[in-house]
Amino acid sequence: MLLATIAVLPAACAGFEPVVPDTARLTTAQLGSGFDPDVTAINQAQWAFADSGRTYGRPIEAARAAASLEYVAGQFYTSPRWSRISALTKEQLLQGRVEVRAALGIPLNAPSQAVVDHLTAAGNALAAGDQPAALALLSGPPFTTSADQVLNRLSNMPYLRMANVSTMRAANELFDSSTTDRF
Repeated sequence: MLLATIAVLPAACAGFEPVVPDTARLTTAQLGSGFDPDVTAINQAQWAFADSGRTYGRPIEAARAAASLEYVAGQFYTSPRWSRISALTKEQLLQGRVEVRAALGIPLNAPSQAVVDHLTAAGNALAAGDQPAALALLSGPPFTTSADQVLNRLSNMPYLRMANVSTMRAANELFDSSTTDRF
């Protein structure tokens, strides 16, 4: 009986395809640094989501943190580089991504690359003092509300529990001294 069940398992699983999260790419310059984008992204996201006061009135930091979480949620899930990150942390990062998207008015089916590109470019435009360019980047897809509303949400990000928990766990696992041999 056991052998018959084991023999049937591959056939039963043949139609099963795991769902791979949409994953964006990020250049070293998109987050305003020339460092490793994965490490920069987790650092920015973890710092920003640990305390909502860190981004209050600071839409540049909020946009970069939101883009960072969007990026690392896909990267940590799909890249072999991050195979030692726990499955729980990877799932929590995806949950944090959903939470941030809801806070900013970004639909779940929006392409991750568009989210990352628009948020990083808007953050960089704001950093350069070009609010009209930032508003143009925050209007239309992938956003479902007006650019002014998105900018207001970036300036007043609430505490997002799963964004905080997931980025804290990821940063802790990333920088655990017993696993630094993978860099």
